[in-house]
Amino acid sequence: MSCTVVITQPTYLPWLGYFEQMARADKFIFLDSVQFERRSWQCRNRLKDAREEPFWLTVPLQAQPQSTLIQDIRISTDQPHWRKKHLVSLQTCFAHAPFFPAVFPAFQQWLEADQAMLAELNIAGIKMTAELLGLRPQFLRASQLGVNGRRSELLVNLCRAVGATHYYSALGSKSYLEEVLFTEHQISVAFQTWEHPAYTQSGITFVSHLAAVDALMNLGPAATRALLSTP
Repeated sequence: MSCTVVITQPTYLPWLGYFEQMARADKFIFLDSVQFERRSWQCRNRLKDAREEPFWLTVPLQAQPQSTLIQDIRISTDQPHWRKKHLVSLQTCFAHAPFFPAVFPAFQQWLEADQAMLAELNIAGIKMTAELLGLRPQFLRASQLGVNGRRSELLVNLCRAVGATHYYSALGSKSYLEEVLFTEHQISVAFQTWEHPAYTQSGITFVSHLAAVDALMNLGPAATRALLSTP
């Protein structure tokens, strides 16, 4: 039986392309068993401000050794109001957006939950967004699959553990992914070629590659889902 798998790190407020990958996945594995990268998409993402300039929303993190795995990264307790600040940013950016009343409550409920771990926060937010978009692959966490290996070997072993026949990868992985390892286990590899679309956005200047919440607020879940170009 055909089974397409996507393996990617759990990021904060992901961009639309993250969900385009999900739209093509039967099984979606959160790669939380690898080393955390400082100042990465794992803990921050962008929205557009009133000046039509992108700005960052960043989750504050506890100081931890550089070798700490994503699954073990803790959210800082020294900045207790960061969640409220992020919610205020969403309200400021989207209060007049057409779908603010329909979309904001889901993001509010997510951010007001009290997750202590970054991976738990991100995964909960990704699943919430996926539900808004009507995307329901089987979600799995690499840290719970008991699989070892490094780089391409790890990805192949994860694919094998869940019965993958196809692996759909982000385009950025093409430079280092060892496709021969997948071929040896009868797993085909395809790379994402989806291009970020322009859509009706608040303001005059369109800013691409923002967090997907921007499209959800401006277009609504159904029209945002249509941007992913997968039935």
